[in-house]
Amino acid sequence: MENVMVIGMKTVIVVLGAVLYIALAGTAIIYSLGANKSPKGRRIFFGILGVAMIYVFVHMCIYLHK
Repeated sequence: MENVMVIGMKTVIVVLGAVLYIALAGTAIIYSLGANKSPKGRRIFFGILGVAMIYVFVHMCIYLHK
């Protein structure tokens, strides 16, 4: 029974981590596309950061699936 609980907790942590990671990437992309008064360089940086985060996440999933 303890083994099932450990596997369950690890699964929950991984799923929540993945959701948080995608949420941060999406927030960075939305921030970069927003019509706010932040400097253009910062918006470009966050856009590139968000796209890089999603790119790394997809490739990590592909690597782990193999």
